[in-house]
Amino acid sequence: MMSATVIGDEALAAKFTAAAAALQARQPYWIADVGEMVKESIEEVIDMEGLYGVKEDTPAHVHLASTGRVFYQTKNGISVGFGKDHPAAWALELGSQPHAIVAYDAPMLAFQWPAGDWFYGSAVWHPGNKPYKFVNRGAANASLPILMFFWDELRTLFGGAL
Repeated sequence: MMSATVIGDEALAAKFTAAAAALQARQPYWIADVGEMVKESIEEVIDMEGLYGVKEDTPAHVHLASTGRVFYQTKNGISVGFGKDHPAAWALELGSQPHAIVAYDAPMLAFQWPAGDWFYGSAVWHPGNKPYKFVNRGAANASLPILMFFWDELRTLFGGAL
């Protein structure tokens, strides 16, 4: 039979309690940091997929990544959002079925096809698109950076002893 004696367990428990309190006290700051990490990770997916949305040379152009924001911080969480004022954000996140695109606020549509020809008309048929899930994937991709962030926080709280 083998036995062990644990010494200093009270000191270790006190250190854990102090570390938990210090982490809790810094919560307003690290919640904001984590929100920024999620936002940046979503922006990376947008750029990787080339999800720019409306063509750059059109008046309605809004780069999807530029719609990202970190807002509405509460005591225990923060909101990260993308797509405000972007006409295709939902369709890029969730996908879309084939559908007509109709000129509503202008007498006609005018845009350049990827091959270089221009289209002018009152409507065009859009073939639909796959769901890119840029928000979902970006949030999931942020998991490892967030884990490393908290690992560093804990190392600091324990004096680098982890």
